[in-house]
Amino acid sequence: MSIPFQIESFQKQLIDWFDTHKRLLPWRQEKHWYYIFLSEFLLQQTQVEQALPYFYKFIHAFPTIEHLAKTSEDDVLKLWAGLGYYSRARNLRKAAQKIVERFDGRFPLDYKDALSLPGIGPYTAAAILSIAFGKPHAVVDGNVIRVMSRLFSINEDVNDGKTRKYIESIVQKLLPEKEAGTFNEALMELGAVVCKPKNPRCLSCPVNTWCMAYKDGNPQAYPIKSAPAAKKRLFHYVFLIQNETDYLIVKRPDSGLLASMWEFPSVQTQKLTLAAPEIMTHLQKQYGIKGELIEQDMIRHHTYSHIRLQYMAVYVRTDDEHIKLGHYQSFIWEHFNRLSDYAIHNAHKKLLSWMASFKN
Repeated sequence: MSIPFQIESFQKQLIDWFDTHKRLLPWRQEKHWYYIFLSEFLLQQTQVEQALPYFYKFIHAFPTIEHLAKTSEDDVLKLWAGLGYYSRARNLRKAAQKIVERFDGRFPLDYKDALSLPGIGPYTAAAILSIAFGKPHAVVDGNVIRVMSRLFSINEDVNDGKTRKYIESIVQKLLPEKEAGTFNEALMELGAVVCKPKNPRCLSCPVNTWCMAYKDGNPQAYPIKSAPAAKKRLFHYVFLIQNETDYLIVKRPDSGLLASMWEFPSVQTQKLTLAAPEIMTHLQKQYGIKGELIEQDMIRHHTYSHIRLQYMAVYVRTDDEHIKLGHYQSFIWEHFNRLSDYAIHNAHKKLLSWMASFKN
């Protein structure tokens, strides 16, 4: 499409606003590509406020790309615990290793080379190359999609790949030859702090002069989105099994949901209303463990991107030391005080406080 306004004026107005109003984020203050590389992995599917403490933890633990490349997967997963989407953590480490091994510890400046890195798709490659190195690649995240939808009154489903490509083409036309990275950051910042999903601050918007949705008085009608698919519902019994002073934890498969994370053994059922003998029958059948059911916790809830999980923790005492692994990689009996040394995913990590009430 042709842009129905003077692009240079739009660029200047947006960048001037950003220079004055941008949030002081650590990857903006220390403009090193490694900081931006790390932040882009953390910010996938995550709000800035949630990602910030993790950024500081990672920079403290791994101050350079070489430090990150040398560390173990378990160490990375442990630091990542609670942030979700754990494939990002594994890919972060793998990308660091490839950067060190193949690109001599420097982020590749060629777009195709950037795409060859684990966990880096078109968006992340464009973001790092643009923000860290000033390359003229359009960076289109959810915030930018919302801004563009309102700015140009785009009446197409933004969940459709064609619509996204259309928006990317518009942003590419708006990019200045110089300061491409600053412009991309400014556009994302505008969506994050002004052009919000609900109650947009249109009167404070530096580019409302050009916004068609603002002129029509209906910014909240955009973006247009198809309804998301319903989340799958799962029901788990989670077993906190004590043998003398130790508790059983198991390591998940190395692919799929929560790959390679540690957790307490669980059993999937059709409901969470089983009687105690039925619960223990499931435990013995799936893991070969006999024991005494001591206590049951309340029903808890945890939501993933496509799953709504309800689970109940069950405290069991046993004399068994060996288990049937089933789909798990490995298991270990560990003292309660050392459980925090393992990368236990957030849903099960919530149970540690309950465990503290009956630990020995």
